[in-house]
Amino acid sequence: MASSIVARETTECLIRAGLSVLTVVLAYCAIPNIVRGDDSEACRPILAQPFFTGTLLTQRGKTVSQGDLMIMPYFYSTRFGGLYNNNWRLQSATVTRTNIQQTLLVYGLTSRIDVEIAPQWVGNHAENESSVGFGDFPLQVGFQALQERVDTWLPNVRIWVQETFPTGHYTELSPTKTGLSGTGGGSFATTLGIGAQKLFWWTEDHVFRARLNVTHGFYSPVTVQGFNSYGGGFGTQGRVEPGSVTTVIVAGEYTLTRHVALALDIGLQAANATHFSGTTGVGLSGQPATVGGGYKEVIAVAPAVEYNWNERTGVIVGPWFSLTGRNTSEFFGVVAALYLVR
Repeated sequence: MASSIVARETTECLIRAGLSVLTVVLAYCAIPNIVRGDDSEACRPILAQPFFTGTLLTQRGKTVSQGDLMIMPYFYSTRFGGLYNNNWRLQSATVTRTNIQQTLLVYGLTSRIDVEIAPQWVGNHAENESSVGFGDFPLQVGFQALQERVDTWLPNVRIWVQETFPTGHYTELSPTKTGLSGTGGGSFATTLGIGAQKLFWWTEDHVFRARLNVTHGFYSPVTVQGFNSYGGGFGTQGRVEPGSVTTVIVAGEYTLTRHVALALDIGLQAANATHFSGTTGVGLSGQPATVGGGYKEVIAVAPAVEYNWNERTGVIVGPWFSLTGRNTSEFFGVVAALYLVR
């Protein structure tokens, strides 16, 4: 009971933090320029931008320019080798590996609105078993709430709404590939997010860009049968209610030279319990099957190196891994992405 109360309080605090940031942003937008002390010199737009691709895990704080198409093919290769229990202690578990190829396609509709799709292909592997398939399909619309101004604290702030459609395989999975053949969650997922970024010019060649992302996602109920992405077994049949997920990521990029930059993400994700109602069925060994799970938390980091040929072409690569967690998998992986704007 105490742990569930702490879980709810943690998630509520994260949500309040995101809403507080959003409230401040919108309030600032509503204040007249004269009250904010705007003038043509202090609020002139930044003319010379450094070369950045963006960090491995964060969403951008600025919409894509009108008429531009941003293409970012991502490749994730992640090894899951343990399980953090309810007391944040790491225990052994079956080693699995997931490879995901996801391509972000972002188009600037107007100077303040962009739209994004991100089709993905998922491959799961463990021991002598493997499966591949199309993953869930996200569609996102972003709105520019604030424009960055030089010589002020004012950052770029982008707000987005994302709907993820359940195009991946999630139910009636193969009993011999339990947990492997699932490539999606089977739920319509709605995510609200806010991203802020700000440039800090230390010298002409050394620029730091700070980023902050706060998102909250909630999911429609899912009907499952047999082995499924949430667990299950022979005879399982019922309804799954996935828990909402809140994510906070703090990140930064620093230019070593005009073309080379370092990046770092530090993220916390908290997921509420997933509930199941129906017939649980039995597992492969005849034991009662389990479906869903309790409250989850994970803290992860992702350092990376960027190389940018110019402001429209670059590449970023680096590891990402969990530092600690609760009721979730330990992982280590490599992420690489190509950045193209046309």
